[in-house]
Amino acid sequence: MNKFESYYADKFEFKNLDLSLNRIDNALTEAGFNEKSLGSIIHIAGTNGKGSTSFFLYQMLNLSGYKTALFTSPHILKINERISYGLSDISDDDMDNIFTTYQDNLIKNNLSYFEAVFFTAIIYFASKSPDFTILETGLGGRFDATNTNLINNKLCVITSMGHDHAAYLGNNIYGIINEKLGILRDNSTLILAYNKPFVLEYIKNTVKNKIKFIEKDMIVSDKDYPYPYNENYTTSSYIYKILLNHEFIYNTELKLPPCRMEKLGNIILDGSHNMSGILKIKETWKKQNISAVIFTVTNDRNIENTAEILKQVSHNLIVTTLPDNIRSIKEYSKNDIVFIQSPVEAIIYAKNHFTGTILVTGSFYLCAYIKEYLNGSRNEI
Repeated sequence: MNKFESYYADKFEFKNLDLSLNRIDNALTEAGFNEKSLGSIIHIAGTNGKGSTSFFLYQMLNLSGYKTALFTSPHILKINERISYGLSDISDDDMDNIFTTYQDNLIKNNLSYFEAVFFTAIIYFASKSPDFTILETGLGGRFDATNTNLINNKLCVITSMGHDHAAYLGNNIYGIINEKLGILRDNSTLILAYNKPFVLEYIKNTVKNKIKFIEKDMIVSDKDYPYPYNENYTTSSYIYKILLNHEFIYNTELKLPPCRMEKLGNIILDGSHNMSGILKIKETWKKQNISAVIFTVTNDRNIENTAEILKQVSHNLIVTTLPDNIRSIKEYSKNDIVFIQSPVEAIIYAKNHFTGTILVTGSFYLCAYIKEYLNGSRNEI
């Protein structure tokens, strides 16, 4: 555990959440940050697909020889994954050096966990002088730390739109769209991924910015990137073309982010943190002979609706929890669904009772926990 993690160990990401840009703006101002140090900035918001869209674009630019930085969330195994440059995650030593140098600043401005990670990323990236910096929002857009008022010259991207983080952003789809549109600046061009027609029409009628959008017939169909990742690959390729004025030449080195259609033996890890994402999981896997599904959701999600959707993937559903996570559900009881509190016990149960492929989905925190266990990093039950 590095110094940053030690200090923020008890400051969970969604604990005492206070949506405001004042803290991060003040911290970056005091650190002497200038947006020009990040090169060309691409800011990506959305409900689904922003992680893989960001990761595809990051790889495309690096593989094309450009110095490129990526800030993303959540991490799967280690916080360093959120801060990446040149296809390598930030080292513990670099995180420690930045934390030590700016600790007084972080404390004075009372930065939250997420704000402090973002601050660390910006300081680290600025020291590298990248050609491109990709920033993925964490929550919403308008009051997300990545939307700091110190960054104004940027290309804005919004991926697939749907309901997400209702406890913080509300249930109204138009309100959620407005939150994502909050990343725009007067001079920003907006690239909109493929969305339902009403989303495009609403945005056209709401903003005055130049809008470039992905139409359905533009979406590539490729065996390497089944739905919905073919949509995200298409969006990334389109952004690449806008940035560099030429097409990206397909490269077999491109990978999906961790815990997206990731296969470990007969276990598939394919996380999705909201209802619209779960619907896409259903479409991807419902015809793939999945023998059982292990899933959980955080306590701000609708577990009953999630279960009903996942029954179309497999009738063998196992619900579990997120150990040591304050947002975890505590229990679940329904006659046709097995509840096993420990994720490790859930995997062992599934392997003992079902042959064939087992899908682990729902929270990315669950996928991370299971991945650690399967890789031998966790052996507790």
